[in-house]
Amino acid sequence: MPHLALATVFTRAAGRAGIKLRLTQGFSPHARMSFGPELPAGIVALCEPVDIWLEEEGENGISPFLWNGQMPEGFRVVACRALAEDAPSLGKDCRAAHCLIWPNGRVAGKTSHVGGLLSHLRAHYGEDVLSASLEESDGDAGAKISLVLANPAGNGLGGWVRALVASKIVAGWQDLCIVRMGLGRWNGIQMEPLALGGMGRPDCQGFSSEEGIACLQGEKFQGEKIQTEKFQREEFRTEK
Repeated sequence: MPHLALATVFTRAAGRAGIKLRLTQGFSPHARMSFGPELPAGIVALCEPVDIWLEEEGENGISPFLWNGQMPEGFRVVACRALAEDAPSLGKDCRAAHCLIWPNGRVAGKTSHVGGLLSHLRAHYGEDVLSASLEESDGDAGAKISLVLANPAGNGLGGWVRALVASKIVAGWQDLCIVRMGLGRWNGIQMEPLALGGMGRPDCQGFSSEEGIACLQGEKFQGEKIQTEKFQREEFRTEK
């Protein structure tokens, strides 16, 4: 699902649920929302932030149960929290991203190939690679890369994939499975997930990396979290 289509998903769900959203000003008003760093189409995200501004104060807009009753298949609101109007956006606080990467197709299951991808990752992103290691996957998925990358808004994975194609390491996106597991801050040792407006870290359990692979193969699209805001804004986390 394209990044820009997510706003339509939430706008329609809100309409069906009877939740009134604040509109932007101008000649073409639309629901005011702010999502996390954009991902290329085809990459699954299991724990993403969304800020949504509400027109009215009340409990309806911050009820995960109400939202989930109207969300399409594959999306699930995990947590929501009412915030003050001037509270910082979750999306702007996304300073690190945790991704899992598997070789797919003709290069699947080759540990030596995964090691080559890891070396290429380090060379491509340099010091922005906060953590990167090889891990064994469950089942038949083979070895995978666990990556924590700084500045996800500026360090898109598309540039790395294009560099791999130019170097003839892979033929294209079809040779890779990439799942963004979550966004947060780097504390010098590990990534800390974003907190939801004083609620603490969200519970992102219920979606596995194996399900993420299934999404990439076109079986389904994973959805996820929400955080709401009291006077006209909600902050969400959503899984793709």
